[in-house]
Amino acid sequence: MKIVLFGGNGILGKELQKLNNNIISPPSAEVNICDANSVQTFLRTNGPVDIVINAAAETDNRKVEKIPVDAIQTNIIGAANVAVACQIMGIRLVYISTDYIYKGDRGNYKETDEILPFNLYSWTKLGGECSAYGVKNHLVIRTSFGKNTFDYPEAFTDKWTSKDYVDRIAPLIYEAALSPLLGIINLGTDRKTLFHHAHERNQTVKGVKIEDTPFATPYDTSLNTQKWINYTTSKSIAKPHKQCRACGSEKLTKYLDLGTMPLANNLEFSSSRAKDADRFPLQVLFCEDCSLSQLSVVIDPGKMFSYYTYRSSVNTGYVHHCRKMAKELSRKYQLDENSFMVDIAGNDGTLLRQFKEELGLKVLNVDPATNLTAIAESFGIASLAKFWSTEIAQKIKAEKGGADLITATNVFAHVDNVTDFISAAKILLNENGLLVIEFPYIVDFIEGFEFDTVYFEHLSYFSVRPLVRLAGTLDMKVISVEKQQIHGGSVRVTLTHKSNSLTVEPNVSEFEKLELDLGYASLTKYNRWSETINEIVRDFAIKLLELKKEGKKIAAFAASAKGNTLLNTIGANTDLIRFIADETPEKIGKYSPGTGIPIVNKQSILDDQPDYIVILSWNFKDEIIQKLNAIHNGKYIIPIPNFEIV
Repeated sequence: MKIVLFGGNGILGKELQKLNNNIISPPSAEVNICDANSVQTFLRTNGPVDIVINAAAETDNRKVEKIPVDAIQTNIIGAANVAVACQIMGIRLVYISTDYIYKGDRGNYKETDEILPFNLYSWTKLGGECSAYGVKNHLVIRTSFGKNTFDYPEAFTDKWTSKDYVDRIAPLIYEAALSPLLGIINLGTDRKTLFHHAHERNQTVKGVKIEDTPFATPYDTSLNTQKWINYTTSKSIAKPHKQCRACGSEKLTKYLDLGTMPLANNLEFSSSRAKDADRFPLQVLFCEDCSLSQLSVVIDPGKMFSYYTYRSSVNTGYVHHCRKMAKELSRKYQLDENSFMVDIAGNDGTLLRQFKEELGLKVLNVDPATNLTAIAESFGIASLAKFWSTEIAQKIKAEKGGADLITATNVFAHVDNVTDFISAAKILLNENGLLVIEFPYIVDFIEGFEFDTVYFEHLSYFSVRPLVRLAGTLDMKVISVEKQQIHGGSVRVTLTHKSNSLTVEPNVSEFEKLELDLGYASLTKYNRWSETINEIVRDFAIKLLELKKEGKKIAAFAASAKGNTLLNTIGANTDLIRFIADETPEKIGKYSPGTGIPIVNKQSILDDQPDYIVILSWNFKDEIIQKLNAIHNGKYIIPIPNFEIV
C-alpha cells in the first residue's frame, strides 16, 4: 500500500508519518500543489500510488480573513490540482476538511446536514471539498484537531466541540484513509467544551466566555460521529482486506481498479434508489507470496446472500453442466444410493437434483438464502438455510453422519475465511470422503479478459498453486484438477484427507507448472493485463456512444452481476441502455444497482424493439442469442473479450 501525503510538515502530517514511516511526504520545495504539473509528475514518478492524503492547507483563520490569497491558492486551487491528478491516475483521495464547514450554532452535525461555512477559511476548505467530490474514490474527512499541548492561557467555557489533540485524531484519520469508506465522514471525540479540552493537558488554563472576548467563533461545532462508530464497531457492511486469505501475507499489491461499485445483486424498486446505492472501491490485489488474487474490500455476506436473486435452474447451460458433473463424479468415485452428499451454497437445488433424481443419493443443501432453499425444498431437496461453517458441519455430522461427497460449485470464490470453509468440510467428510470445488480459473480470467467477473461477491480469483498450499496447511491434499468450460472457464478441484489412499493425479502438478510457465506468479503479468482492460473499457464505451449518436436503440440482456460491473465501469444509465431484459422472476420490475436501468421481462423486446442488444452474460451468448432470435430482429453486441457485433 503506497501512500502519498501532502502537507507532511504540519502537525497532522507529522503525526501521520509516526503511524507509518513508509508514507511518502514530499516537502513543498519538491512538490508545489499549486502547480498541477508538479503534482502529476511526482505521483507518476512515484507510482503506482494507492492513496493520497491531502492535509496541505492554510489554516490560520485570522490570517486568511486579512490575506486570503494564500488560502485560495492552497485550499482551493492546490486541492483541485491534487484531485485532478488522483482522478486521472485512479488514486484514492483523502481530503482533510474542517468542522467549520457547518454553521456552528447547534452542534451534533451529521454528514448529511446542511452546510454553511462559518468564515472565509472554511469557505476555502469547502472549495477543496468540491474538487475532491470529482474523484470517484474519495473520502472527505471533516474534523478538528490541535497540537498535543494547549499553550493558550484561556479557553472558552461555552464553546462546544469534538476537537481533540492531534495524537488522538491522527490515528482515526489514518484508519479512515485505509478503509473502504467513501463520501464524507465526521471524525472527532466526545462533545466537550473547549475549556474541558484544554484543561486536560493544561491545568492552569482559565475559562472565559465567547461574549467576553473580541473573537468571532461558532458556539457549537460538535460532530455526530455515528457513521464512524458504525464502521469501527462492525456495523458497517464493508471492511478493508489487509492479509492474504490463503497464506496470511501482508504483501498485497493492487493491479486492477474498476472505481467504485454498488453491490451487484442488490436490486432496487426505483431508479433513484438504484442510482443512489452505496458504493465501495472495487479493486483486485495480488499476493506476492502465494499469488492469490483477491479484492481489497470484504462486504458482509449477510448483506449479499441472505436473499439472492440468481437462480441456478434458469440457466440451462448450468443445468446440463450439473447433469454431466453428477455422472462423472459418481462413475469416478463409485457413488451410489448409500452415499450422502452435501452441496454448499446449493442455491435452488439444481445440482443436488441431478444426484438425487438420476443416481438416488441422499442429499442436503446448505444455503443462506431462504428464498432459494424454499424452492429447493419444493423439489424435494432437503435444505438448511445457513451459512457454511464448522458449527454447521458439526451439527450435520451429529444428526446425519459423515458425508461421502461435499460439493461447492461457484461459491469458494465468495468466501472470506477459506481456512474455516475447508476445515468445516474436513470435519464433515468421512475418512475417504471428497470435497469437490469448482471456481472460475485465474488463467481463463486473465487470458479471456474477464474483468467483468470482478464484483463484491467474488472475493478471490484462484489459481491452483495457492489452493494446494492452503490444503497442505490443513492436513488435506488436492488429488485432482480438471478444466471445465462453465462460467467463462473454471476448474474442478478435488480435495480429501491426507490420510486417504487415493493418489494425487498428474494433472495437479501439470496445472501448477502451467501457471508458473505463463507468469502467474509474477505481478508483471497482472499489471500488463490491467492496462489492456482499461483499453477494452474505453473501446466498449466509445463504440456504444457512437451507436447512440447514430440514433440506434440499445438494450441489454441478462441482469447479471458481471453485467452490473461492466455497465457501472463505463458509467452507463438509461441514456445509453434503454432496459435490461431478463428471465428471472425475482429481478423483473426492479432496477440495476448504480445505473438505475429498468429490468424487464424479455417479452418487452417485442414491444420496444432495440437495434442492438448487449449480451451481458456473454459466457452464455450462443444459448441467449438462440433464445432471443425468436423475438429480436436486430443485432447483438458481445462485449468481452472484444467488442463484437453479431
